[in-house]
Amino acid sequence: MKHFFIVSLFLVIPMGTQAQFELDSLKQKWKDVGRESIEGVYSLSAKNRSYSLALAKENDVYKLVYIEGGLENWVYGDLKGMIAKSEEMYEGRWNAGKPTKPNLEDIKIVFGNKKFILYWSDWSIDEFKMIYPEKAQEPTDMDKVFMDEAFKRDEISIPIQLSDSGSVEIPVMINDVLKIYVGLEKTSKEVIISKDIAKTLIQTKTLGYKEWKEGNYYQFIDENKAFEAPHVFILNSLALGEGQLTNLEAVISEDISRSMLISFDVLERFGKVNIDLEKMLLTIKP
Repeated sequence: MKHFFIVSLFLVIPMGTQAQFELDSLKQKWKDVGRESIEGVYSLSAKNRSYSLALAKENDVYKLVYIEGGLENWVYGDLKGMIAKSEEMYEGRWNAGKPTKPNLEDIKIVFGNKKFILYWSDWSIDEFKMIYPEKAQEPTDMDKVFMDEAFKRDEISIPIQLSDSGSVEIPVMINDVLKIYVGLEKTSKEVIISKDIAKTLIQTKTLGYKEWKEGNYYQFIDENKAFEAPHVFILNSLALGEGQLTNLEAVISEDISRSMLISFDVLERFGKVNIDLEKMLLTIKP
């Protein structure tokens, strides 16, 4: 298995309204002087969005420039990202905002057979396929090898933050609908959750009376009834990075100052854990 060694790069994306590339002249340049194998036009097709980017080398970096897709506030020729080679990956910056009002995010890219996978800062991914001058084919054996390697990592790093009181908080996804930062505590309870978060899950229809283990569900959702502990329910899923735990016992509290806490025991079920407060990263070895 290949190992990815991450080298921090700081790329400054120049902002402006002038188009970075004109596609026709870029195509002519590739025809006249040639291109590197990763240069070309790529397309993303996802459930909620689709668009095309031109990827072309300029000096020692590669620019990712918006071509088309009808996305709000995105204009033909806008510079969306810049990347540079870093060991077996490419790293750089992405502008999720407008050229005149940037919203920069760190990105990492792995190239495969006429396609690339873009890793966002939260390690979610998008797959882009080349559409010009070559066209990515449907998955082949080589594609499978690439995909297998791209998703194999000895460890996963997840950004963390500190609460106002200075305690560590980590980002989790609850029941596949709610992403929040939660605190860590040495507690015998698997999950301690606030009334507000529990009611938010009820509103998303991912928590109901079937998940209630202790207490009266209908009394809890009745705004005219006073809160009477204990209320215990089963949390269907808790995702951290690429890992997911299911059927966790959650206790509702009205006194807790933070919205949600999980025990260290729960965290360690994801794998071997290391918290680096200097880099503000949580590292998990599955």
